[in-house]
Amino acid sequence: MSDIKCLLQQLTQEAIEAARAGKWDQVITLYERRRSIEQINPLSSEIIQMLMKCDEWLISRIQHVQLAIQQNILEMQNQGRKLASLKHRWGENSAAQARHLLSI
Repeated sequence: MSDIKCLLQQLTQEAIEAARAGKWDQVITLYERRRSIEQINPLSSEIIQMLMKCDEWLISRIQHVQLAIQQNILEMQNQGRKLASLKHRWGENSAAQARHLLSI
């Protein structure tokens, strides 16, 4: 196995492990290193195929994480609307209660 192939495979594997751990800054750094190596060295079709297969897993992982983030955002927005509604109702009720207490 060529040194370039080993290095690219190692960087890609480290990026996958970082993605599994949710260390996205590290994933970006590793892919930037990989890209700089790829720009300098011509790659065989075998290496390209191997990298593409690994990249497919990472792309799938990113899509799953993005979907989870979108779902969390929607849930937070719904909770925010519910909270605003409760605050609004509480504000109306507390004013009525205050008028009632003042009339006693």
